[in-house]
Amino acid sequence: MSRRRIFVFFLLVLNLYFLYKSDVLMKIREKHALCTPRLLFTSSSIGRLGNIMGEYATLWGLGRAFNVSVLLHPDMEGKLLKIFPYLSMDRLPASCKRGWTTLDKTYKFPKNQSLFESAAVGLLGPGKFMLGDNPVKVHLFHPFREDLIRELTFSPSLRKQANDILTHVKRKVKTKSPEITFVGVHIRRTDYIKYIKKYNTTIPSQAYYVRAMKYYREKYSHPVFIMASDDPKYCKKAFKTFKDVVVIQGNRELDMATLAACNHSIISVGSFSFWTGYLSGGEVVYPNKSYSLKYLLSPEYVRKSHLDFFTPLDE
Repeated sequence: MSRRRIFVFFLLVLNLYFLYKSDVLMKIREKHALCTPRLLFTSSSIGRLGNIMGEYATLWGLGRAFNVSVLLHPDMEGKLLKIFPYLSMDRLPASCKRGWTTLDKTYKFPKNQSLFESAAVGLLGPGKFMLGDNPVKVHLFHPFREDLIRELTFSPSLRKQANDILTHVKRKVKTKSPEITFVGVHIRRTDYIKYIKKYNTTIPSQAYYVRAMKYYREKYSHPVFIMASDDPKYCKKAFKTFKDVVVIQGNRELDMATLAACNHSIISVGSFSFWTGYLSGGEVVYPNKSYSLKYLLSPEYVRKSHLDFFTPLDE
């Protein structure tokens, strides 16, 4: 091989090396850039599906409302991504997992001020903040509801299964009308019977659901109630005389996808129940109850969050 060819070959190899190195450095800089804003937020992933959805939505809403950098924690990503594959939030790099200040009830801050918002506008100084205490702040994400619903779009597999369930029910329902109004009904029981006592109240009674179904029967000519619960045996026994009630029994993800695919909703208590209604796009009937502590589904909080499509109903 001539010296000229050897020299050209050497230059080519050298050029490829520097191209590779620059690409690697760029990727490193991109990951580092995610960790270096003056203000950076992520969120813990505490609880079950409804809680984690609320944590994601609150973090996402904080980023939208205050134009601050928010990152999806790997723990939260692992619990949500298979269900909602279209999450757009940047992922938290492995190099950025340490040095976070948790914003929760242990953080010393005046109770009459909003901790998350104060951090977002810089009142707590620069830093990396993790939203704690299972945050669900509807007022942060609801102004961007249409975009959030796109974020929380179920996977194609779940949407197909949910639509198959509703199609099957529609074929079985004995009605001459081609127009059926599906009303999703979620009934929370089991552990919540004890848990909700901390708010000096009880879970909604059977009478509440009966009244809510009557409300929709008077409003629509052919409603069909798709009912899901953490206690399906109770539902089958309590509502067995109602011919327009269909109790479904899937996993949590499929139950939520099916209820969210309905036209309107009747919800119970708890964050899972909230999301079945919020994602459905129609009217949401919820129990008009009083709570001794601040609560996601208290009529006062619903009003302050401007959830105008939520309708309170007495038991």
